[in-house]
Amino acid sequence: MPTVEVDGRAIHYLTGVNGVAPERRSIVFVHGAGGNGMVWQNQRRGLDRGVNTICLDLPGHGQSHGGGCITIAEYSRWLIRFIQRLELSGPILAGHSMGGAVVIEAAIEYPEEMDGLILIGSGARLRVSSEIFQGIEVDFEATASQLVQWCYGPGTSDKVVKWGLEQLLTEQPEVMLDDFKACNEFDRLSKISSIKHPALVVCGSEDIMTPPKYSHYLADNLQRATLRIIEGAGHMVMVENAFSTNAAILKFLSSI
Repeated sequence: MPTVEVDGRAIHYLTGVNGVAPERRSIVFVHGAGGNGMVWQNQRRGLDRGVNTICLDLPGHGQSHGGGCITIAEYSRWLIRFIQRLELSGPILAGHSMGGAVVIEAAIEYPEEMDGLILIGSGARLRVSSEIFQGIEVDFEATASQLVQWCYGPGTSDKVVKWGLEQLLTEQPEVMLDDFKACNEFDRLSKISSIKHPALVVCGSEDIMTPPKYSHYLADNLQRATLRIIEGAGHMVMVENAFSTNAAILKFLSSI
């Protein structure tokens, strides 16, 4: 499995079966709080024929070394250094939930490093319930189980929900706690309209973690945004309905 050293840490990432071809457009997928690059497996495989699909594990997550970061800005700097180490030219940055915040931060602070952004189940400001903070500290496994119930829409199969829980439980509780703290402090409402890149905003209609109103706000305030609400899906829309998510991404790519 490929890794690249960024500031002395080995950062793990996955690509499609065709690897990374310099002549193709690249999408870098950024997971959310307490997650890893595996959440993008349906995009990594499903979009691989037309573009380079690169799904990284953020520092301290999945198979990447070291601890996590404590702010969205710090994760954003890591993301940009990762892109530079891979020598990617004008990638599209796609982020889910906290990953979307990381991408928003990158678009504001490092606009020259990307050609567009895809924001899935995210927002310009993220707020986290104190119940989550307390739960991670007191009973991580029980809290992870509750988070999974909140993350998936009502029609999601038990098999998919079980997989989601297994992924969460592989992560470090202290890293997940810091991730949610970083989310809670993230607020780019006043800067979101400065982003000039084309953007695709995707959300599940049943998302209770980042409700559709967050995505509507993004679409209304980004300069060049397209909004796609996927009916029946929850927060993990790219897992729950990969077909519709991938179709929206392909349509977006064909328009820019």
